[in-house]
Amino acid sequence: MNRKLKVINKDESLLLLKEYCSNSVLKHSLAVSNNAKKLAEKIKDNGYDIDVNFVEVAALLHDIGRSKTHGVKHGIVGAKIILEHSKDKKIARVCETHIGAGIAKDEAKAIGIPEKNYLPETLEEKIIAHADNITFGTETVSIEKVIEKLGEKLGKGHPALKRILELNDFIEKLLNEKIK
Repeated sequence: MNRKLKVINKDESLLLLKEYCSNSVLKHSLAVSNNAKKLAEKIKDNGYDIDVNFVEVAALLHDIGRSKTHGVKHGIVGAKIILEHSKDKKIARVCETHIGAGIAKDEAKAIGIPEKNYLPETLEEKIIAHADNITFGTETVSIEKVIEKLGEKLGKGHPALKRILELNDFIEKLLNEKIK
């Protein structure tokens, strides 16, 4: 895809994913997009102003940086790839903020990424980050399983675990129901 896109739509997202990513990343991205879209539709039905189409498209592209690295820097790499193909800074920001429930500025420095706030701010960013959290591969899992697996990886007291639980609670309040 050589031309610079003004806005990335669903078809262009799928083309970018197929061009850059492995089949496993593509399948995961489709599952996250499906989960995020379902969450966004339910939240919209509850009266919240949300761009469901943006959620679906941006969720498809959240992990495009995994085409180059599977480390924590994949969000930053993904944002660069998006900006190479479009002027869509909103989707680039989703790439940067989807990891866990985001990365705080002080943590960014400690893990070796550019020092800035990578915490999701918009409702759309939060929904995509949460949908990614509860999607292991193509399987939707409970928040308890997410916390258990990340606790093993990061350590039980890691601040990311608290943010992930807080994000889960925030999304559940908007849904008026527990996420299964």
